[in-house]
Amino acid sequence: MMLLAGAISRRALLSCVIVSTPALRTPAVDVPTYSLKGLPGLGSFLGADAPRPELGVIGKGKDGVKSGRLNFCDKKGCISSFSPPDEDSYVPPWTYRPGYNTGVVSSFAARKAQLRGETGPEDSSPQKSLEEALEDLERVVSAYLGATIVKKEPRYLYAEFPDPITGVVDDVEFLFSLDAPIVGYRSQPRAGSDDKRGRARIRDLRKALAPAGWKSVGRIVE
Repeated sequence: MMLLAGAISRRALLSCVIVSTPALRTPAVDVPTYSLKGLPGLGSFLGADAPRPELGVIGKGKDGVKSGRLNFCDKKGCISSFSPPDEDSYVPPWTYRPGYNTGVVSSFAARKAQLRGETGPEDSSPQKSLEEALEDLERVVSAYLGATIVKKEPRYLYAEFPDPITGVVDDVEFLFSLDAPIVGYRSQPRAGSDDKRGRARIRDLRKALAPAGWKSVGRIVE
């Protein structure tokens, strides 16, 4: 009987210990989340951290009365209407006046220009001013996904266009001529040598400007 009572007492004591001891719980662990964009060195690897190239208008003259030009292309992936027409980086400039044209490579266009000279201007509608055309361009660039206008001057617009996947930035500049209703431009990626993205963007912008009377003017004959 004494042995049985001792066993019961030990079981009762053990039950009290179990009941009074708090349940052991696995501590909560914060699971870290990762972003490829935030990994050290990845931005440099993809080119998203590449420095901004030298930009701006060259050759305006001391008093700014000359049209000037944008930089030439010095690497693959860059496209510019200021490149020599026989280079792969050359792209034709735009005009913001529907009736305006320049001499171009094709004989048909040359004949058309000759006939226009004999019969008078092709378009007698009111001519758009440079200031109005700059507003057209600013509106279209601002509406482009991801674009940021960095600088706007009376004849110059500069915007950054980041790639949505890699974050690589394309620097795109536009320059309005003082001598004619012509807009030249230059697009260069800060990293990489593929110009497809830049060409597609320029095409999209030109199409967005088309309802306002903008168009490409073809290769200029020197």
